[in-house]
Amino acid sequence: MNAGAGHNVLRDSFAALLERVDTHRSIDPLVWTSADRFVDSFYAFCVRYMPRFQGTIVELSGWPPALEAAVRLSHQLQREATSLLRSEPFDLLVTTHPLQAIIFGRARRVLGLATPIVCAVPDYGVPPPAYYPLRANFRPDGLIVMEETTVDHYRSLGVPENRLHFSGFLTREPFVRAGDWLRNEPLSIVRGRLRTEVASGHPGFLRFRMERPTLLFLGGSAWTSKTAPVLRAVLADPDLRALANVVVVAGRDAVFEARLRALEEENLHVFGFVAPAVLAALMGLADVPILGSLAPATLQELLEVGLGPLLLSHFIPGSEWPHVGYIESKRLGVYEPDAPHMVRLIREMLGLLPTSERLARARDGFRERARVIRIRSVERALDLPNFLLHMAETPRLPVVTGSSTFRKSLNRSELSG
Repeated sequence: MNAGAGHNVLRDSFAALLERVDTHRSIDPLVWTSADRFVDSFYAFCVRYMPRFQGTIVELSGWPPALEAAVRLSHQLQREATSLLRSEPFDLLVTTHPLQAIIFGRARRVLGLATPIVCAVPDYGVPPPAYYPLRANFRPDGLIVMEETTVDHYRSLGVPENRLHFSGFLTREPFVRAGDWLRNEPLSIVRGRLRTEVASGHPGFLRFRMERPTLLFLGGSAWTSKTAPVLRAVLADPDLRALANVVVVAGRDAVFEARLRALEEENLHVFGFVAPAVLAALMGLADVPILGSLAPATLQELLEVGLGPLLLSHFIPGSEWPHVGYIESKRLGVYEPDAPHMVRLIREMLGLLPTSERLARARDGFRERARVIRIRSVERALDLPNFLLHMAETPRLPVVTGSSTFRKSLNRSELSG
């Protein structure tokens, strides 16, 4: 459903995984996305203008009265869920958003169906309570999780092992391709190729100077603007302006994009919302990522390309707070909300200052750690089809992925991989 791009990217990762692994087509997926925009608009408004309130919403998201209120406000989601489940029988529903799982569960009960529901948790660490609420009739039948401490959390809540799958994430093809090039070919050749790819759709990028180190400002469609204090400080620093390219991907934030384009800085390159191929190429051209948020999908894409360590200046309250601990415990990055201190870290990354112990801990051996994490994530993901077949419980019923629907066609023993 539309509630931040990460939910749909995870859904699409599952669909791509089935395409890759399930060569006998034991599972027939129907990928589905809600047309609802209310949830996304409410979420975006809260995060932009009332971040503390957004954090409170996440903390209360497992409280039954709060969930009841959310369900009552989601009229379109209720209509869609009922219509979808009436349209044909499915073996399994897999959703990547907790509200959607709850609403599918309610529609299932109203229609008298026994279709199992699995909820996939994109976030790391201890997730928002809504993924496994206090009230049993709000809970999904199974959970797919992406990180070790999330597994431990649900075990502590008594989720049975056979209803809990520690899975992984397949990044989109452009990120896999860029990472493969960077690991196996000379850097100058790969970056020349990537610059040409970006410039084919953005001719102004031909002035990008590859001999300079590159700072890449990211944050998703709404959150790159959260890096604005750091960006202003970088552009006000004569040493950094003379030394580095500054690339900003503003996403769908048209106001922030327009404000940056008006600056007309020689080495400033501004993009709005870009296709995955362009984003992957920009990651491959960059040396230092400065992030205004840390969505799980973006994290895995950065690791796939091998760009890091990650310099995180801001996170979305509630859901992204555990991600700070994750990147620091895994030595993948540094969280620094203070703009002057962040500029110091950038200067350290570019060799303008001696490297601090804090940064060295994340920087030294980063690519090797990133590669191991990505390999293990893919390995875990490969067992997802078996888990889905297990959750379907009977050999010949259909499956819906939260945002996707699957129809089973062959027996479990015929599943390859």
